[in-house]
Amino acid sequence: MPDLKNLAAKISADYPELKIASGDRFRFSPPSTIIYRPSGHPLELLHELGHYLIGESNYSSDIELVEIESRAWAKAREICDHYSIEYDEDFAEDHLDSYRNWLHLTSLCKNCSLSGYQDSSLLYHCPLCGATWHSSIPPE
Repeated sequence: MPDLKNLAAKISADYPELKIASGDRFRFSPPSTIIYRPSGHPLELLHELGHYLIGESNYSSDIELVEIESRAWAKAREICDHYSIEYDEDFAEDHLDSYRNWLHLTSLCKNCSLSGYQDSSLLYHCPLCGATWHSSIPPE
């Protein structure tokens, strides 16, 4: 597996407008900052670069967040060859599954366990018992 510090340097050379720094977790902070965990997997860094390249960071619903995550992984797959990184489908799907599982669990009514629907203010509503709730914090 490539050293993430070297990979970050290659990405910085390709995208000099990006600020890339090490930290305690991977994240993209718009408009142009990527934080990476030095002990992490190179695909995670390419995934964060994917967020930058697709130019999407705002979402208006939890399902849209999952879609953005999926597009960032697809972009990571596209750029793997350029950085001589092998794309690991299982690794990416495991990360996407964490978002899918979160979406499923956060949409369940705390009173009756029926799946609720999310409105434009990000509030969930249960069509059976009428309960309302906010989504939980998404996975990292």
